[in-house]
Amino acid sequence: MGDRRQEKVTKSIVHGTNLAHDSLMKTTLLDVRSKAALITAALAAVLAVGMPRASSQETSRTNAVIPLIVMDDVPLLDAIKNLARQAGINIIIDPRLVSPAYDANGRFIPPPSVSNRWEKMTAKQILDSLIDEHKLKIVENPATGIARISSSKAAVKPVASSEIPTGRDTNAVIPLIIMEDVPLNVAISNLATQAQLNVILDPELADPSVGGLDKVRAQPTVSIRWEKVSARQALAALLDNYDLVMVRDPAESINRIKIKAAR
Repeated sequence: MGDRRQEKVTKSIVHGTNLAHDSLMKTTLLDVRSKAALITAALAAVLAVGMPRASSQETSRTNAVIPLIVMDDVPLLDAIKNLARQAGINIIIDPRLVSPAYDANGRFIPPPSVSNRWEKMTAKQILDSLIDEHKLKIVENPATGIARISSSKAAVKPVASSEIPTGRDTNAVIPLIIMEDVPLNVAISNLATQAQLNVILDPELADPSVGGLDKVRAQPTVSIRWEKVSARQALAALLDNYDLVMVRDPAESINRIKIKAAR
């Protein structure tokens, strides 16, 4: 079943346009696939090379008209991820959209899927149409370069520049960050290491069995694919998406990762 779904996703992508960005040279990416050792090794190998800037090539990629895109029963979130990649947009999915849904009788509600055919449109135009159709929204964030996909009803605001920690690594860009089903606490710890930040996780984050985490936060995993952002930008976007905050403790020269207080 898993192979069949993956085949559908692959077949749905693009006719006439190449989406094989994963063929980038391994030396230019941070590839994290749910193993801490892989994360640490890849992070250490990354070369930092200045702040990300929108190039003419990236603008052309976003505005490129695609002759034909066909999707056949593709899970909505997979469709969104692939269109965002084609459009050159870094995104992160609100965990509430990933959580299983149930009706009033406790019956599981299958996640929405996409079956459609588009001609002579850009990936961004198709992405926007799916977002509107499914009552979602894209919250763009110039400070991190990572947009958040959430429910249109969710009270989501962009991360403020002041929430991104400063330091000698602030301007260091990682060409490509990939994480697949990486535990949230592991993702946070290793991004912090790459950003040269000394952090301590709230006990509930370091070990979800401690209690207190709701179903949305309980042992979440991270799956992302981001281009040309710094480790500190990535960390800020990740924390914000999971309703976490980093609090500086000057007395001990550490940063504490905590769950945001309810408003």
